[in-house]
Amino acid sequence: MKALLLVKPKPEELQRLDQQFPSVSFSTDTKIAGEAEIVLGWDKTLAQQFLKGHHLKWVQAKSAGIDYFPLEKFRERKILLTNASGLHSRYIAETVTGYILMENRGFRESFKRPQTWLTPEVLEAREQAALILGTGKIGREIARYCRFLGMQVIGVNRHGMDSHLVDVFDDVISIKNFQTAGYQTKINYLISTLPGTPETKHFLNAKVFRKIAPGYTFINVGRGNTLVEDDLLELVDESWIRSAYLDVFEHEPLETVSRLWHHDKIVITPHIAGQIPHFRAALYPLFATNLDNYLTGKPMHNLVDLQAGY
Repeated sequence: MKALLLVKPKPEELQRLDQQFPSVSFSTDTKIAGEAEIVLGWDKTLAQQFLKGHHLKWVQAKSAGIDYFPLEKFRERKILLTNASGLHSRYIAETVTGYILMENRGFRESFKRPQTWLTPEVLEAREQAALILGTGKIGREIARYCRFLGMQVIGVNRHGMDSHLVDVFDDVISIKNFQTAGYQTKINYLISTLPGTPETKHFLNAKVFRKIAPGYTFINVGRGNTLVEDDLLELVDESWIRSAYLDVFEHEPLETVSRLWHHDKIVITPHIAGQIPHFRAALYPLFATNLDNYLTGKPMHNLVDLQAGY
């Protein structure tokens, strides 16, 4: 059984894998792409080689989002896909907290107007509310950080409140109710953690933004293709949306000519919200646990629903 490691392990990590799984031949050489039963990571340029035969059975993604995988092919061939959901949650939540503090303490205005001595408006987190789209691992961790700041936190998901969410959300509404009625109670932050699926593509458009009472800041740490960027610019220009902090984009890297870069009310970060200082040290234990489960027929962690796309 061959496993291709596209996330290069440290020597000690590879040694541990060899000792724990003697029946598996591990390699970082992409020449075995067409022979690998197991792949850690993914490379679009190798997709044809991975799929040309029928060796590939399981892929462990290195990210929580999996919209860059050929999911239809995986469904057809019943290839298992697990993601890295949970590994990035803390770091994304820290990034979102940074955005909130940047807005509340007036840093955005100061940074966008260099060499200008000004007294920006400052805001009180304990008087604010955040509406978080998505209540998965990332959404829940963001909610915890918002609660720490003293904010009221409302979630939006498919089914509403349940026992897993009651400790971190003050309320949870269903996406159906949100699409029908919107959310007219005043909020200060709309935070999207939505995955990239056919159902969520361009979900964040002018119609949806206008279902929320004006004056809020929009934060996107989900997927770039969930947002209609021109609609966002229009609503920021007219101050329906107070400001925006964007880490993900429909086309990456973001083109240098994009208005998003230079807008006074928009802050751009280059898809870094989920970066982990010691990424391999976090990823390889998950991979080893899932590999053991794969070999012994046990349920795997973070198994992706290929039909739903997350």
